[in-house]
Amino acid sequence: MLSLAAIRYRSVLESEGGPISFIEEGELSIQGVRYFQANAHLRASLVPRRERQLYSPADGSGMHASPMVARHKAISEALERWAYFATVSSPKNAVFGFHVDRSSNGMASFPGLSKRSARKVARYEAIERFCVLNWWEGYLEGTPRPTKWPGVTAVSFVLSETDVAVILFMRSDSGRYAYGHAAGWSFDAACERAHLEMFRHEWAISSWINNGRQSSPDDLFEKRALFFSTDKGHGVFENRLVQSAIRKPLPVRLVVCDSEIIGPWSKYSTVWRYLLRPPSERFLSSDGQYFFW
Repeated sequence: MLSLAAIRYRSVLESEGGPISFIEEGELSIQGVRYFQANAHLRASLVPRRERQLYSPADGSGMHASPMVARHKAISEALERWAYFATVSSPKNAVFGFHVDRSSNGMASFPGLSKRSARKVARYEAIERFCVLNWWEGYLEGTPRPTKWPGVTAVSFVLSETDVAVILFMRSDSGRYAYGHAAGWSFDAACERAHLEMFRHEWAISSWINNGRQSSPDDLFEKRALFFSTDKGHGVFENRLVQSAIRKPLPVRLVVCDSEIIGPWSKYSTVWRYLLRPPSERFLSSDGQYFFW
């Protein structure tokens, strides 16, 4: 996929009349490799502010070995969030499937040469979420597999030859568990993406512990992220892993939305939603032991 971020994001900052107020940047080491973390914040008038205790309250985050790519990823995610909040409560929300799934599942922003790139990213996110939700609710079988990283195990879901999703997990040096999930055109491709997500979870949990925080976060998704990092939470995860699916045939992938979301963000990036109908709305319930955050 050819990214035009260097061109399309030239005027994305508020100082240039754009929607991004500011970008924070930092560095971290993942298994001896230096990565850059960027957090992009939208102008306060564009989206509601959120209180976060485990993760950054930024509107978009990006991690990559290249600081420039990390910034571009953070900006893209922030633009996606802008499109989400401008659309989810609008008169057109049902056009984009928000009457079926009011989360941002299946949304992606990509400043590519063509709109197909954004659709491809959105589609793989939709497959990832479809597999995680259906597996957790017992409608899909997951296969444990080793990975190229010592101590990291994958749960693999193969929907077709080019539609593969994984959940990676490991026990970190802090004694807690970390997870990451993603989808791609192969097992290795999905693992590469999930690997970074797993270390974002591990970094957030380690920071929480190092800061000496005792109380549970207020945000439901952060509560889940913290719960599954514990021995008790990982026990719940492992119990699901050894259970068989309710039915063996693959669940039907019903496409609810496959469309670009056009708006003022389109000046900078293509925002696409590819939504597959979830098995239920349980993932949005108050259940603190549902594997989704």
